[in-house]
Amino acid sequence: MRAYCLFLIVLLGLAGVNADATETIRVDGVAAMVNERVITFGELRSALEPMERQLRQQFSGAELMNRLDQAYERVLQNAIERSLILEEFSAMGGEIPRQIIDEQVQAVLVEEFDGDRGMLLRALAQEGLSMEEWRRQLGDQLKIMSLRSEKVLPNVVVSPRQIREAYETRRDEFFTEPGTRIRIITLAIDEETDQGALREQAMQIKDAIAAPDDFALLAQQYSTDRFAANGGDRGWIDPQRMLRADLAQAAEALDSGEVSEWIETDTAWYLVFVEGRREGGLQRFEDVRDDLALSVRRAEEERIFEAWINRLRNRHHVQVFHLDAAQ
Repeated sequence: MRAYCLFLIVLLGLAGVNADATETIRVDGVAAMVNERVITFGELRSALEPMERQLRQQFSGAELMNRLDQAYERVLQNAIERSLILEEFSAMGGEIPRQIIDEQVQAVLVEEFDGDRGMLLRALAQEGLSMEEWRRQLGDQLKIMSLRSEKVLPNVVVSPRQIREAYETRRDEFFTEPGTRIRIITLAIDEETDQGALREQAMQIKDAIAAPDDFALLAQQYSTDRFAANGGDRGWIDPQRMLRADLAQAAEALDSGEVSEWIETDTAWYLVFVEGRREGGLQRFEDVRDDLALSVRRAEEERIFEAWINRLRNRHHVQVFHLDAAQ
């Protein structure tokens, strides 16, 4: 039976219902242990819930169950990794000063709750947490961040050679299609449209475009199509693939940074702006180096982190209570 199905069976099996089914008493169970530190099914369920909601919107049937199985395993392994780090922190005699936690509490109180302690307490109550439980969670987060910063980050070293090698081995990722960055302002027309007022508004919009950024702001303010919120941005496209030939022709005729005249039709007026053009082909190393360096660094950090976690697994006792055995 699938892991997620067994997980649900365990949770349902841990709930006791009285004879007339008017009251449910929830009982938690142990999913895993790291030394004497317990990871409960309830903890895993809480972490899994937002993932489950999203997955159920995207998938169904066997594919949904496969995704839920994978999500459950990720949640379980993440919980084990957190517990390993906390156990290592304790074994090293580490301690987060109360003052540091106080400062973190104050920062959250000010930044997220406008300094309103009552609002914070109500939010914690909705999560089923007391202030002390929340403070312990904050303390655990600080412990994990502290030890990870000490044991992982100093060992992450990325050389220029590694970045260049990544560029050479991942060249397929850096090929781009030729394209034109286009923005369009649309003024829709219906039976009640005053043609004179429309023409006056159109001229005022055109006259107000003094700089490239003006077009996007005017599109947000006046355009009536679904791209208005994004400043009329249609992205990098091939004009020849546009559904409207008149708009495609206007875009093809413009140089980068130019705005067309109004294109008048029976249903709408359109103003086209070519924000930029790019040639297709392999992007230069210099153009992608910064993003590539960040990607390589993240991969190296993850590699070092996994190696560290494996060492912690060998140093501490990890026991997983398989769902098959928990029925």
